[in-house]
Amino acid sequence: MKKAMWLALAGMVCGWAGGAERPNVLIIGDSISHGYTPHVRAALSNRMDVVHAPGNNAATVTGLRNLDTWLGDKKWDVIHFNWGLHDMKYVAPATAEADMAELVAVDKGVKWVPVEQYEPNLLKLVRRLKATGAKLVWCATTPVPEGAGGRIPGDEIAYNAAALRVMQAEGVTVNDLCAFVGTPERRLAMGGKPKDVHYTDAGSKALAGEVIRAIEAALGGWTELFDGKSLAGWRPYGKPVGTPVGEGWKVEDGLLHKLPGVKGGDIITERQYTDFEIEWEWRLAKGANNGIKYCVTEKRPGAPGYEYQMLDDLSERYEKLPAKALTASFYEVLAPAADKPLNPVGEWNVSRVVVLGDHAEHWLNGKKVLEYTFGSDAVKAGVAASKFAKFPDFGSKLTGHIMLTDHNDETWFRRIVIRETGR
Repeated sequence: MKKAMWLALAGMVCGWAGGAERPNVLIIGDSISHGYTPHVRAALSNRMDVVHAPGNNAATVTGLRNLDTWLGDKKWDVIHFNWGLHDMKYVAPATAEADMAELVAVDKGVKWVPVEQYEPNLLKLVRRLKATGAKLVWCATTPVPEGAGGRIPGDEIAYNAAALRVMQAEGVTVNDLCAFVGTPERRLAMGGKPKDVHYTDAGSKALAGEVIRAIEAALGGWTELFDGKSLAGWRPYGKPVGTPVGEGWKVEDGLLHKLPGVKGGDIITERQYTDFEIEWEWRLAKGANNGIKYCVTEKRPGAPGYEYQMLDDLSERYEKLPAKALTASFYEVLAPAADKPLNPVGEWNVSRVVVLGDHAEHWLNGKKVLEYTFGSDAVKAGVAASKFAKFPDFGSKLTGHIMLTDHNDETWFRRIVIRETGR
């Protein structure tokens, strides 16, 4: 009965704590979006379902013919969409009525959808998308570099201006990827291909980061604990706010890097949390050990919080460890599912912890691998058999900080976000 009541509450408060309540996110766009969608899907897989509309969604004329099919009968929570690069391209006139007109040299063709037609087309599409009830995010068209065939560099400015007029009139949020990409020099540096509108995998990952932020903002309530720029909002464990973080923690190229062999110390959020979801991306060096702790208190320094273990499970260094000390465990207390989907060392993993009332969940790469009840018999038994047995309140629910641990091993974090669910 208690579990059933919790599940009902989770559905109301968390929205997507249960599998059936996961938000549905639709991405509509061209080959640029096909480049970043896999990274967006992987990063958000723990808590929402992200799909791309079938195929290359090309120009606004393609959308007008196919949008109802792409939408289907599914309830979409967020739709992140773009048309533009194909509208502005020059095409063989004989193919202009196709869903994918043939790209030709500028002096050999006609512009597929002139900006004067693009703007009313886009208005029709936006009004159809609004009818779904989804939260809409318009994605500005990315820059056309010099030397890219079949398009005129700079045309994206007029198309983006037309799109902005539509979005402002219709109250649609804008994810300005054009501004994010910026100058030609910055575009090349972040992974734009020369003389080509497309991006390398590194460039697609960079674009994906902006798309992820836009989707999270559309769903509401998510806060970045690490913004890729600084450790603002964090402090050393046991030290007052304003105390510098140890040299072992470095922010580099948008990542938080725990340097090997350099003392950084355990760091905690300045804020405390009671009911929440936290999600983060992480990567380990070979043989490394790290973890994130939650429900962290400074009144119990010998056992400050409950650790979601992060480990190179396959390392010979750890071959004798029990399952309750491996990745995604409630460290030393409860083991995760044996079939957990752990990515190899050097690859990124996405982890998530849900805490709601007396219930906690550990997720790994889109799969729930552990759930437990604070203070339950199972937790008490696990604590009694662990090194935390001398702390009688260990395993009970409490309001506390989030901690990044320093086990002296090399670790990277790419994204850390949290959402409070009890308010």
